[in-house]
Amino acid sequence: MRSRIAVAIALTVLALTLVGCGGGEEATETPETTDQAATAPASTPAPAAEAAPVDLSPTETVTYEPFPRDPQTTPEAVVERLDAQQPLLVFFYDTTQKDTNDQQAAISAVIDDYRGAIDLVSFDVGKYLTTTSDGSVEIDPAFSQDPAAQQTAQLVSELGVSYTPYIVITDSNGYIIARFRGIVDDKTLQQEVLRATS
Repeated sequence: MRSRIAVAIALTVLALTLVGCGGGEEATETPETTDQAATAPASTPAPAAEAAPVDLSPTETVTYEPFPRDPQTTPEAVVERLDAQQPLLVFFYDTTQKDTNDQQAAISAVIDDYRGAIDLVSFDVGKYLTTTSDGSVEIDPAFSQDPAAQQTAQLVSELGVSYTPYIVITDSNGYIIARFRGIVDDKTLQQEVLRATS
């Protein structure tokens, strides 16, 4: 009698185990469907926030190259500092733009912390120059004979400045290590100034 009960219990447990598994083929299909559902979101397109307008991008591709130092095209204040192996932050701006004050405040915050380690040279390009729709820079006819305007225009052209504010940072060897087009925050500037002065 006991052996019959033991056999009956064993058969019941075995039957329940087989029913719980649901068979071999069905069990393998369910995980495949789950895996496909889990991988489906990976094919969704990237968020639109990653695509920023070109003119407002704070970074530019930097080619490690010497800053222009021809006295015919580069203002004397810049050439003297380059010759003295002084790191520079060169700032091109237009006083008619609303971003100018914000950018000047960010630059001042950084320059104050690194006074003596890096020099600031600024050019108000809006004073002498206008940027055409194709990105080229032209001297305002009122300043066409002004040597300072001509030098500034040539420097802007050599550096490819077609948008303001525009910042170029050089190291003590006079090589360009960073370029920024558009507004740049003080933390980003500080990282590059630290790199230029180290």
